[in-house]
Amino acid sequence: MAQADVRVDSVAYPNPNPTLAAALDRGPIVADGGLSTVLDQLGTPASGPLWTGEVLVSRPDQVRRAHRAMLDAGAQVVLASGYQVSGRTALLSGRSAATADRLLVEANRLVREARDGWAADAETSSAASPAPVSAASPAPVSAGCAGRAWVAASIGPFGAALADGSEYQGEYGLTVAALTAFHRERLDVLAAAQASPPTSVDVWWFETVPDPDEVAALVAGLAPVLAELDVARLPVPEVIVTMTVGRDGRVPTGAPIDEALAPMLRLDPTDPARPVALGVNCCAPQDVAPALDRLAMSTDLPLVAKPNLGGTWDHVAGAFVGAVSDGSSSAGHRPLEAWLDLGARLIGGCCGTGTFQLSRIAAQLANLGPAGGHETR
Repeated sequence: MAQADVRVDSVAYPNPNPTLAAALDRGPIVADGGLSTVLDQLGTPASGPLWTGEVLVSRPDQVRRAHRAMLDAGAQVVLASGYQVSGRTALLSGRSAATADRLLVEANRLVREARDGWAADAETSSAASPAPVSAASPAPVSAGCAGRAWVAASIGPFGAALADGSEYQGEYGLTVAALTAFHRERLDVLAAAQASPPTSVDVWWFETVPDPDEVAALVAGLAPVLAELDVARLPVPEVIVTMTVGRDGRVPTGAPIDEALAPMLRLDPTDPARPVALGVNCCAPQDVAPALDRLAMSTDLPLVAKPNLGGTWDHVAGAFVGAVSDGSSSAGHRPLEAWLDLGARLIGGCCGTGTFQLSRIAAQLANLGPAGGHETR
């Protein structure tokens, strides 16, 4: 990937939303579900080395439609389709590495278009009486955030660039410097996208990170990029980091999640690279609480719970094998209140979580009240 220059003459673009950090202080926020799951529901399954990025190439309209479907189901934070997009996966798919640069920016554009269209529709209908909260049409959870949603660039780990499920194992055999260089390529592209309102996002969300060394690499890579954005007076995205975990709150390399995230937790609160929330994603629902429990003893930051439906990733099948169910009703059994007690403030789903499950999560949180029925941390 070519390094992008973000030093352009510009002024900061106004954002009608409060920061996500401010919203999380007011109460729980609903994150989106599994983009690949919703795309599959729409008849355009993710596949190949680019995964959801392949649909981004062939049917961008369906990607936009999937984002909108999750917003309509109650999501307030929606992730773009660039999780597995990188120069490596572009080459593996038979395309040039430069194709990845274009796709990362296009992913941002589509999630922005979906969010902005949804927000415009919400504003148009704001004079109407609010509908009763239901699983079919949940109300936003955090008080004062009706009609507001945040868009995030989805930034996958190095393992996702291998397109073989390595993000569920970690221990790539690379140095922190090599991992930093890998992430810096995409961060430069995403930083350049911040210079244009149609492709600027609110959040950079690093997800499914399995390895403590990769967390250290993210800290090293983020600092100069965010500093350049600040100097250029461009929108500086908030940062979220989520790791995949197994039993006992440990990441795939065996490190406790609080120790794995220590480089992030040590950042000064004024450092723009310090996450506004951190936690877990793409883990089994029963593995969420032990990980959050560890993190709750180490930080007062809002925590994230975004599990899949359980099971083990089968690279050949391109699916989780041994999931707790087909997902048609499992959302109702997720221990949301227990996660809230542990400090979870950003709750959604990952692989296997479609619009039905997402609407159930949103409705459950809405029914608990503006603070989720619990004091904010």
